[in-house]
Amino acid sequence: MASTQAPWDLSKSSRLIYRAPENSEEDIAFFHGLMNEPIIQTLSTGRLPRPSHKSSAGEFIKVLQDAILGVVICLPAQKPLEGTNSLTETKTLHQPAQDPKPVPIGHMSLFSLDGSNGTHHRNAMIGISLADGFRGKGYGGEAIDWALDWAFQHAGLHRVSIGAFSYNPNALKLYRKLGFVDEGREREAVYHRRAWHDIVTLSMLEHEWEVLRGLAP
Repeated sequence: MASTQAPWDLSKSSRLIYRAPENSEEDIAFFHGLMNEPIIQTLSTGRLPRPSHKSSAGEFIKVLQDAILGVVICLPAQKPLEGTNSLTETKTLHQPAQDPKPVPIGHMSLFSLDGSNGTHHRNAMIGISLADGFRGKGYGGEAIDWALDWAFQHAGLHRVSIGAFSYNPNALKLYRKLGFVDEGREREAVYHRRAWHDIVTLSMLEHEWEVLRGLAP
């Protein structure tokens, strides 16, 4: 499998665009919506499921900004169709044209498990969430592949891990398909809907990524 990153553009993959999260009202509203999605609350985080206040979105943006890599996953902007009606034409006579913005559909981060004093271990973990309506379309796998390429090509990482709750078999199936290797599990570490579940940890090493991308000697 070839790298998902062209050397002349580090912010795109085949269908997606990756940008930095901003302290803007637009991003705060987007993240606030994500943090209140029931699916994300139960599959992507161990937080107690309950409504999140707006300030928590700003706090989470700060976490992403401080990570090794923190991005908003976006679809390319939808360009207006050719041909405009008279109302649109009238508006453009008086207003400067504005380029449409990429559409945010999720977020992804690479963060250190060892803190600032453990960077020499070159070890990080991926976190990813997609908004409702954008799951099951292959965007998650594409984004993770892009993050792996960035981690091993540019950040000099040696090991990238990822985790999932045992009651999320779709995530585990995807991670294994991408080449992550099971490492172990924290038994009955998560309480969900009156039952105890495991946290499954997987990882990919630098030389394993090289084999997957056809870069190994």
